[in-house]
Amino acid sequence: MFCKTEQFYPQVDISEWTLVGAGFNGTAYISPAHPGLLLKIVRSELGKKEIVEQEFRLARKAYEIGLPTPRVYEIVRDGEHHGYTSQIIEGKKSIARLCADHPERIPEYAAMMARFGKQLHATPIPADAHITPVKERLEKALESSGVLSGKTRPILASLIERMPDPSTCLHGDFQVGNLILSPEGKHYWIDLGWLSQGFPMLDIAHLYMMLVQNSMIPMVQELTHMTREQMLVFWDCFVKEYAGVEDTTAFNQTLAPYAALDIVLSTYNHPNDNPQLIAFFRSRVEQMLTQP
Repeated sequence: MFCKTEQFYPQVDISEWTLVGAGFNGTAYISPAHPGLLLKIVRSELGKKEIVEQEFRLARKAYEIGLPTPRVYEIVRDGEHHGYTSQIIEGKKSIARLCADHPERIPEYAAMMARFGKQLHATPIPADAHITPVKERLEKALESSGVLSGKTRPILASLIERMPDPSTCLHGDFQVGNLILSPEGKHYWIDLGWLSQGFPMLDIAHLYMMLVQNSMIPMVQELTHMTREQMLVFWDCFVKEYAGVEDTTAFNQTLAPYAALDIVLSTYNHPNDNPQLIAFFRSRVEQMLTQP
């Protein structure tokens, strides 16, 4: 049950819920006392009230726009951490989990994600939805970013200025764990806390960073449930379907500057004052801007 406290949002009695999943930043629960509901509790810094409020608001906007996404119902809290309840998709599996269970079907799932991604990126956002354009967020990120040098900042500022700015959907965290399928084959986008509007190459660059540039990192392999080799196969098949090309080399080269922007935006969304991490991300930005 939920019980009112002095806090703005109701406190959830976690003992009534059963853990059914755990990700990098949160945990998911179900309860026979709340049929049809999935409880997501967000951990670490992302569990702050303001951040969960943003994710909840944008998930609701996505549903209202007509994106295939589970309906969200109520923000709740578990101690200092916040979360929300949403529609449960019975028997769902993420693309990442499906690839782990059926590695021989990775090309099929990659092509599927490309087709659903193109649908997402063609979905218009009404002006009265008040979804922040990604250009606006990028400009703010560029102003305050500690991962840029005097050389890279003007290069990326020029790229943002020239970048197309369509009023269509961007997921904001476009990756294999955030597309789920029901047993009937219906697809849903989840974790829409960074939903925005703008140029689709920024979503694609986010996936590229995960599946190509960061595919050797054990934490990424754990998150995607794939080996580096499997991630590279997924990426190659995804690009061929999404971009309609046979040779992905030129596409990857075109994508590299947007991958640098993805690093800037990701570090803006998840601030960190660790000097070693900042230096690492600065080197990655420079690497992306000097790709052959």
